[in-house]
Parts: sequence; C-alpha cells; structure tokens
Amino acid sequence: MYRANHWSHARHPDRLMIALQRADLALVAEVDGEVVGFVRTMSDGAFAVYIADILVLPDHQRRGVGSDLLRAVLTHYPMSTYHHQVLIAERDADGFYRRMGLSAVGAFGLTAFIRTRDKP
Repeated sequence: MYRANHWSHARHPDRLMIALQRADLALVAEVDGEVVGFVRTMSDGAFAVYIADILVLPDHQRRGVGSDLLRAVLTHYPMSTYHHQVLIAERDADGFYRRMGLSAVGAFGLTAFIRTRDKP
C-alpha cells in the first residue's frame, strides 16, 4: 500500500512495522477480499487524535474508499470527546479533506509547524 502510493515509509519496512504495531487505531478497506485502503491513527485517548496515514491503492481512488475510512476514524473519535483531530495532507488532497468536514488550521487563526529531514 505504501509502495503503491510512493510513500517514503515503504523504504523502511522495519520502522513501518513498529509504527503499525503502535497505532492507536488501524483499519483496512477491502474489495472482493483485496486490501485496497488503510488508515492509521495515534491518540492520547482524551483530547487529541492524529491521523497519521490514510492510503488507497491508486486503482481504487475516487471510489469512496478513502471517504469511508476517514468517516470510520471520525466516528471512532467523536468531537463530543476529542478536542481536535489533526492530519497533514498533500496539497492536492486539500479538497477531499475540506469535503469531509476538516478545516485548514489557518481558518482558526492558528499556525501549524513541522520539523522534518526534508526541509524545503
């Protein structure tokens, strides 16, 4: 799944396995017995949820798989309990996440920060 989407995680299978094992929630989407989508989260169990990965095989994108996975996550972590649900997305996914009810942090007068090896 990671390799099919050209994610760098695929280059580090040992580390990826650790990340998957430590996920708070990990869900798969299947079509005819084939895994076609995946989502993984981390949470403190009280206030914050980070949606770490949401992937859909390229041949199954734009068919509702990602929407179903994200809805399942948002249902699992209801806003009545959790203060915020956060994710970092590629720019071309902006419309998808807005349609799913998420807002850019700037809409709240907030700024998000990231530290990464791949500094621009």
